[in-house]
Amino acid sequence: MAMVWYEIKKILLRPSCQIALLILLVLAGQSCYRVLYGSEGVSWTNELGQTETGCAAARKLRNAQREWSGTLDQELLEKALAELKRIDSAPDDPSLDEVTQSNIKFSQKQKLMPIRTLLNLSFKGGYEWQYGSYFVAEKVEPEQLPHFYENRIQHLKEWLYDEDSTGYTRFSETEKQYLIRNYETLETPFQVGYTAGWEQAFSASYYTILYGTILIAFLISGVFANEFRWKADSVYFSTELGRKEGSAAKLTAGFLFTTVVYWSVLLAVNLFILIFLGFDGGNCPVQATFHYWNSIHHITFFQLSLLQLADGYVLWMFISALVMLVAAASRSVSISVCVPSVLIMVPDMLERKVDFEKALSLLTLFPHRMTSIYANRTLILYTILGNVVTPAFIQRVLFSSLTILMFAVCYRVYRRKQIR
Repeated sequence: MAMVWYEIKKILLRPSCQIALLILLVLAGQSCYRVLYGSEGVSWTNELGQTETGCAAARKLRNAQREWSGTLDQELLEKALAELKRIDSAPDDPSLDEVTQSNIKFSQKQKLMPIRTLLNLSFKGGYEWQYGSYFVAEKVEPEQLPHFYENRIQHLKEWLYDEDSTGYTRFSETEKQYLIRNYETLETPFQVGYTAGWEQAFSASYYTILYGTILIAFLISGVFANEFRWKADSVYFSTELGRKEGSAAKLTAGFLFTTVVYWSVLLAVNLFILIFLGFDGGNCPVQATFHYWNSIHHITFFQLSLLQLADGYVLWMFISALVMLVAAASRSVSISVCVPSVLIMVPDMLERKVDFEKALSLLTLFPHRMTSIYANRTLILYTILGNVVTPAFIQRVLFSSLTILMFAVCYRVYRRKQIR
């Protein structure tokens, strides 16, 4: 253990490591600030039509939406629809301009936004979202509400079997039946309510994990490479103890350091956001929000948060193992830092630009997607030996296995290394 602690101290004393840690903390802080006060963060529109941001705005929104939280059954749907129609049919104030009047009505509907959003999604008339779908909710009639959950399944079937849709050629018959069964087995009616805290925590964690994978390369790159840069390798690998115990200590120190940094930063980010924005909605299924209405994953927001943290940890451990292996093989800090950065950033940029279906299917399996497995902008499935699997399953198995393999290879190489 003394050797492991010695290696950790060597990591911490490097100026590049200290700078990388500082940058990581700044990025984590910036992510927290962005979700609290940024344009994509939680906001509240007051009775005058003015927008407020920050913790006070989140508290007002949470308190307002709590009144309309609960099981989204027929009774709550009817009650919410009646309230939406009442607000929408209220006479306008002739002394106010159109924009202000619209903002005031929006402020009155904020308490109903989780349910209003789902009404838009259910009755929009198709699987894919269109701009005009935002204005559907108030046009829904009470007699249509019994079809609220049924519509989600029907839209999927139409999308999969309409020859003019993108879903018709994207999936095999086996995959289509898998998707339909998945939709039909979602437990309904589900819980609905204020989930902004969990959604913003997911967003902040995404950026922290993604850019942290690049910074972790700077932290770990010198574990092996510095021995060659300092010309200490001739001493380090000259004895069996150095090759065996020393290499194990370096690998342990690298993984232990990554583990401590990851969980310290990510838990701090999540707890900070949830404390200020609220823990409400953790038991709501992800399908209860706009971004995940069509999700095939039957999980709650609390489970989504746990899975994201676990997947991000697997990604950081994979990057750490890759960095140490490349550094040991190349004997260069620069190369070991560049390789993971390219592996993360290039596929991420390509995915934002490419629309080719097969290219997206391949890019989804690259490590950058471990940061947001459940937020893929395109629904992708794989059929392996007749079994339909999701990218999440493949990525977890693939990168966990590769991490263990690289750890074993790195240790085996240096256990047998001899300097002549």
